[in-house]
Amino acid sequence: MSDYIKDCIKYDISGSVLEGFPEAFERRNVLYVPRREGGLDKDFGLFDETGRQILGNALFSSYPPVLKTQALTTQKKGEAASYQDRPVVYGGCIGDHYGHFITECLNTLWYFSRECSPETLVLFHSDMTVEEIFSRPWMVDLLRYAGVRKEQIIIPRVALRFSSITIPGQAFSEDGFVYTGYAKYLKALSLKAVQESSFDFQGMVYLSRANPLYDSRLPCNEEDLCVELSGRGVKVVRPEDLSVADQIKIFNANIVIGPIGSAFHTSIFAGGAKGIAICPQERPIARSYELMDAAHDAEIRYVYSEDKVDPSTLAEVLVNAAGLQAYWKKIIEKLRIGFLERKNRGNIFFVGHENILFSRDAKESGDYDVLVATVGNRSFIFANQPSLPPFFIEKELSETRVISYLRFEEESGIGFQNPVNKKWLKAIPSELKKHLHCDADHVNDWELFRLKSVEHPGFSGDLKVLLEALSYLSDTGDVAGCLTIAPFLEDALQRFESSDCQ
Repeated sequence: MSDYIKDCIKYDISGSVLEGFPEAFERRNVLYVPRREGGLDKDFGLFDETGRQILGNALFSSYPPVLKTQALTTQKKGEAASYQDRPVVYGGCIGDHYGHFITECLNTLWYFSRECSPETLVLFHSDMTVEEIFSRPWMVDLLRYAGVRKEQIIIPRVALRFSSITIPGQAFSEDGFVYTGYAKYLKALSLKAVQESSFDFQGMVYLSRANPLYDSRLPCNEEDLCVELSGRGVKVVRPEDLSVADQIKIFNANIVIGPIGSAFHTSIFAGGAKGIAICPQERPIARSYELMDAAHDAEIRYVYSEDKVDPSTLAEVLVNAAGLQAYWKKIIEKLRIGFLERKNRGNIFFVGHENILFSRDAKESGDYDVLVATVGNRSFIFANQPSLPPFFIEKELSETRVISYLRFEEESGIGFQNPVNKKWLKAIPSELKKHLHCDADHVNDWELFRLKSVEHPGFSGDLKVLLEALSYLSDTGDVAGCLTIAPFLEDALQRFESSDCQ
C-alpha cells in the first residue's frame, strides 16, 4: 500500500448481515402521526392500538442503535382514515436527500414492489408534498422503478387511524443491520434502470463533488485532482448532473473513485461494485457503507490520505490502486486465493527461528500471513511477503519457498495432502509451540482448514511473479512456461501433474 493512502479501520459487522427479507405484518388500528408543521418535533411515527410506537419502523442510527429522530410516546389520538376501502401499505420515509431515500424509503418499499397490486395505496412519511416529490426527477425515477404511481401515494398532514395496514420490516437500518434481500431487491430495480442509461464509458470513473462541503473532505483541491485524473484516462462526472439510470450504470460497469458520500449508496444497485472511496482522515466512516457492501459482495475500498497531498501524486496513487485491485481480483477469482486459517480455532500458528516462516494473531516484525492459491486440485502454500523467504513444514520433503499439496474439500473444511508421501497437513495447537506438521495419516474434522478471502488484493516482488505464473498455469496447463516466468516454483511444480491444472 502506498504511503499516500491508507485503508480505514474496518467495522465488525458479524451478526448484522441477515439472510433474505424481513417479515411484514398486518396490523389493526394503527395510528399514523405526521410531524407538526415545520418538522422540528420528534413525535411522528406509527403507533399500535395500545398507543405505543411501532419501533420496528422508527428511524435509528449509530451502533449500538439509538432513535434518530422519533421520541417514544404513548399520548396519541387521531381521526379515522378515509382510505379503508382499499389496501394500504407503509412505504417508509421520503426526504429530499438521495442517500436517505435509498436507506429510509427503499428499505421499506421492497414489500410493495414484490407483493402489492396496482390498487394498493402507499402511506409515506414526508415533509414534502406529492407535487414537490414529483418535481424531483431522481425521485420520480426511483419511485417508477419501484412501481409506485403518483395516484397511489398518501402523505397525511393530520393524524389518521387505519383499521388495517400492512407494515413491512425495514430491510436496512442506518449503521445497524442489512438484509441480503435488500440488495437483491435493488439489483432487480437496477435491471430496469440500466436499459434506460445512455452512459457507455467503461473504465475508471471519478465522482466529482466540487463544492466547499465536499472539497473539505479531500486532501487536495478537487478541481486540480479532476484535471490530473482526466489526464490518466479517468472519466470525471458529477452525479447531480446524471440520471439515476446513468449513476446505476456507472457502478455496474466501472471502477468508481470519489470522496465518500451518498453517491456511493448507488453501489448497492450493482452486482459486485468496485471502487475506492476517499474518506476524511479525522473521522471514521459510517457503518452503513460496509453493511451495504457485505449484502451484495461489493469491493469498495475506504481510504484516507494525508492532508495537502500533491494532486498529481494522489491521482497517480488512486489510479494505480484501482487498477491493481481489478487486476488482482481477476487472478484471485481464477486461482481461489485466500489466507490459511484453522477451521475451528481462528488463525493458524507457526513458531520458528532464522529463515522459518511463522505467523501469530498479533503481528510482530518478521511475521507474515500464509496464502494458499489453488490450481485445479493442487494447492500452493507460500508467504504473503514480496521476497518469499524460504521456510519449511515439519516432515515435509525439504525447505522451500513454495510447497504444493493435493486439495481435499468438503463442507466442514479443507484438507491438504502431500502428493508424494500422502501425508496430511496438520496444525499443532499454538500453546505447544510446535511447527506446522505434515505427518498425519488422516485429519479429523476439527483439524481441517478454511480460506479467508483476500479483501484488498495487491502484490509485489517475487509474490507478484509467483501469482502471475500460477495464473498462466491455470489458463494453459504449461508447466514449462510457468517455470520460465517463476523459476523458483520448480520444487513445488515437481509434484504438480499438468493434467490437473485444467
